[in-house]
Amino acid sequence: MNMSAGRRQAPNFNQSYGKESSPEEQWRKTLQEFFKTAHYPENVLQFERMGMDDFKIFNLQLKDFIRERAKNVNSTKIRKIFEIIKNAKDGRELLLAVPRLAYIVGREDIRVRESVGLVITFLSDSILALQSNEDRAGYKGIQKCAEAMVAYHKYYSNK
Repeated sequence: MNMSAGRRQAPNFNQSYGKESSPEEQWRKTLQEFFKTAHYPENVLQFERMGMDDFKIFNLQLKDFIRERAKNVNSTKIRKIFEIIKNAKDGRELLLAVPRLAYIVGREDIRVRESVGLVITFLSDSILALQSNEDRAGYKGIQKCAEAMVAYHKYYSNK
């Protein structure tokens, strides 16, 4: 995507603390392959400010992600995740929400953990990519992207 000017540095999440990779590292690798970039958090932060062509591409990827990878996440869970993101008043509260989001993954049984883990990792990486508490545009981008995820989840649900 054409956002090289003013590009934020994506956090380095590729540190390995042991010989085996963690589920989170696997989810992050899956996300990078799915979105065809390691800079997917930057796209989330830019969600409201992207150019039209970049937005169309990222929006299509987001729709496909929800349809293909989040299908095992029930509507209650996706709404709970959205509520946590929506109720944060600033970047600091979003940062404080990251452990709560991790807890949601930890509570899931093995059948659903993969899908929920991908959704949470996608949002958590974006939150951790915020540059400061004053990064109002990035904070709003995360909220709008989470809102879009709920909308596409509802659109693709079987109910």
